[in-house]
Amino acid sequence: MKSLIMLAVGMVAFDAVASDYPTTGMLYNQREDSSLTYTCALQQGQQRLRCEFIQTAVRKKAKTADLESKLADARKNYPGAAKEFSDPEGCNIVGAWLGMASGQVSIDAALARNPGIATDAAKFKESMIRLQEDAKANPGILDTLRALAGMCDHPSEQNYLKITRAEHDKDLRTCQVSSNPFTQEFVWVSDFGNGGAWVVSSQPEGSCGVVQLSRFEKDRSDPSGLFWQYIARKAATNPSGTVLPGLSCSAVDQDEYVYDWKKTRSDHLQCEFVEFSPI
Repeated sequence: MKSLIMLAVGMVAFDAVASDYPTTGMLYNQREDSSLTYTCALQQGQQRLRCEFIQTAVRKKAKTADLESKLADARKNYPGAAKEFSDPEGCNIVGAWLGMASGQVSIDAALARNPGIATDAAKFKESMIRLQEDAKANPGILDTLRALAGMCDHPSEQNYLKITRAEHDKDLRTCQVSSNPFTQEFVWVSDFGNGGAWVVSSQPEGSCGVVQLSRFEKDRSDPSGLFWQYIARKAATNPSGTVLPGLSCSAVDQDEYVYDWKKTRSDHLQCEFVEFSPI
């Protein structure tokens, strides 16, 4: 009965029997929308534990608070952008895209008026049909095209900022999905915490001297002894150094992130668009 309940609420871990080290399983980040799958095996006469991980994460592409900084950048870039929008040929293409996406201009008519808009007419028509379908489901696509066309018709800083606002609005409804494989080796530290832990074996790396301090610990709240938690953490041993010009090593994220076998998060991210991200 317990296993059926766990399946129903998404709390399944793969470790089948209690052991002195994690073997295989899936864990959920308790602060962010990400998960870890892992497979571990003892190495070198059972003195070290080698684990293969895949981290999968889902995050919003933008935050509401990002808009002001984006608008500030757009104001700085406006003089150069105004020159680009003075190109009649480019603006004709923007108008053609808006007409086709909104259905106000047929794809064939747009191709006839703008023969240089596509090198392969058949593939272009297929992509435009998909764009029309997407625009019906997500009107925000048309908002960006209308903002571009508005800048072409009446170049001004105000109209240029409308493009930034339209793009930001779409980014607020876009979620990025990433998958990151990595490997870590652990050593058993018996006097860590209340019952010992498998702690990452790590050397300082980079100009910040970043050391990995992540660890596996038994879930003390689970009387069966079946389940493990993974606590991700790193530390900068050279906080006075710099990662990049203007970015101090003291800014390196050194918080702890607990990955638990219990899936306690269920965020409603409201994703209308999905992008796959390398990180």
